Amino acid sequence: MRTARRGLSPLVAAVVLISATIVGGMLVYQYFQTSLQRAQGMAGGLAVQASSIPLDANTSLVSITITNNYNKPVKITGATGILTSGATKPLTPVNTTSLPTTIAPGDKATLTFKTADPVKAVQVQYEVNGASHASEPVTLG
Repeated sequence: MRTARRGLSPLVAAVVLISATIVGGMLVYQYFQTSLQRAQGMAGGLAVQASSIPLDANTSLVSITITNNYNKPVKITGATGILTSGATKPLTPVNTTSLPTTIAPGDKATLTFKTADPVKAVQVQYEVNGASHASEPVTLG
């Protein structure tokens, strides 16, 4: 006569499988959380919109609205006008705009600059974590 041998009881086997599933699920969850946070950090940046209002035949006001999509404060250090000739020239802030100015995460600020040159686009210079950056050129609308 042979005696039947069992390796593990069905109850212990079920506990081991459930534990392995939970640990595997936690590992996958942690991996995707880290990946998502990294992707959100890369997707951050500034959303820039700009428009121009002529004051007279030689002078215009350039209004730049900046939205901080980073998860950290952004310090706006300046703005450059891209002229119709293709040259660049720093824009001069008007009295209501003082630079540098800091924008908190998720906040929006409107800065006003004065120019005597024919500007077709603008670019914003800013700092995040002490590193200097420049926005993509934005056509005046």
